[in-house]
Amino acid sequence: MKALFLGGVAAGTAAGIRDRLPAGLEVEILDDPIDRWRLRQAVADAEILVSNHWRAEYPPAPRLKLVQSVATGVELIELAALPAGVAVCNAFGHESAIAEYVVMVMLAWRHRLFEISAEFREHASWRTSWVQGGAPHGEMRGSTLGIVGYGRVGREVARRAAPFGCRILAANRSERELEPGVERIFPLAEIDRMLPECDTVALCTALGPETTGLIDARRLSLMRPSAFLINIARGQIVDEDAIYSALCDRTIGGAALDVWWQYPNAADPERRGSRHPFHELANVIATPHNSGWTSGMVERRWTEIADNINSFVRGAPVINLVTTTEGSRST
Repeated sequence: MKALFLGGVAAGTAAGIRDRLPAGLEVEILDDPIDRWRLRQAVADAEILVSNHWRAEYPPAPRLKLVQSVATGVELIELAALPAGVAVCNAFGHESAIAEYVVMVMLAWRHRLFEISAEFREHASWRTSWVQGGAPHGEMRGSTLGIVGYGRVGREVARRAAPFGCRILAANRSERELEPGVERIFPLAEIDRMLPECDTVALCTALGPETTGLIDARRLSLMRPSAFLINIARGQIVDEDAIYSALCDRTIGGAALDVWWQYPNAADPERRGSRHPFHELANVIATPHNSGWTSGMVERRWTEIADNINSFVRGAPVINLVTTTEGSRST
């Protein structure tokens, strides 16, 4: 049996789990940029594909039976370009790391950490201190957090925010049971009722037809002028033009953006995340889609992927099954 690890993240995964893979499993690695001629040969006899992308223009993969994503999202895998009957699985392990990031930026924002630290470092300014009777900064206690998407990540965010004394609301596409510390879970269709109540809104939902463009200009206008938006989900959940305008004119107070609308490529490895200069806005915390990229997450994800490949080779049930392809491509 053969496994093909395709792309840069998959190549790193292969290096990390090589000694945990089944004995006798043939492993081939194609790092970025993808060599299309080598890909045609490599995938022709591969039963397992480990990657976070598969495109319609890629060559046929007639023997594939398992696609193991190296990410949670599978939106870059074109399912119709795969043969019928392929099990498509994703990987997790990032929930606690992302939840810590959400709490971290909430604390930094409400305590005005970057502003106050920069002023004191650069100008020895005491204006924000009790020493000079400055305006007090905020705290998380007593604030309302709204979590959009109450799945694995959303639940971990709630569990970490609750001990800080936050009032916690959530919105989700499907019904979820209330957990301790969460006051209410709104249907996603009723998110307009939740947004005006929130001091912080954390987007933790998957990207799909219901969530693409979910946070548009109208919904941003429903939020409090002091509200803080955190997006650790996908850039496309937020209207790019609308959020930039809302931050510029202070329709909302600020944002922490870890996911973006455009990403680097071989031609532009330092490409900005947006066509707008978010990095110039003082009320934005900007990070390069690395909220979950911790050493602990990498080890947990590698373990899941290695275990799943071993299960597949043994003929045991796989975990984290997203879908099984119907297949529409002739091979």
